Amino acid sequence: MVILTGGVLPASRIISGFKGKIDFYYYMGVACVRRWPRNRGRSQTPDSVAQQPAFIYVSKLWTAVSPFVKSYYHTLTFDCGLHHKDWFTRGYYGKIYRYPTDYTPPP
Repeated sequence: MVILTGGVLPASRIISGFKGKIDFYYYMGVACVRRWPRNRGRSQTPDSVAQQPAFIYVSKLWTAVSPFVKSYYHTLTFDCGLHHKDWFTRGYYGKIYRYPTDYTPPP
């Protein structure tokens, strides 16, 4: 990883040292660049493999969401650190807070 200081790109010899795709991003307000992470051929756990069909389904489902609804996901995720598709995926998996359904008001 290389930290970009002053908003200036590093020397071309440094950038050419990165093989493959390069990822430019901000971390805590600091511009950084790194080589795009690659799968090093590690085997996946059975639980990870079992979740892949659901993840593929929800990824394809995002393309069917109307632009109106997508704009609200963009609004929801403004300055929260998560991408709008992350919120959509969490909502599909039920990982967003749910109010208890068995709530009984106090007497």
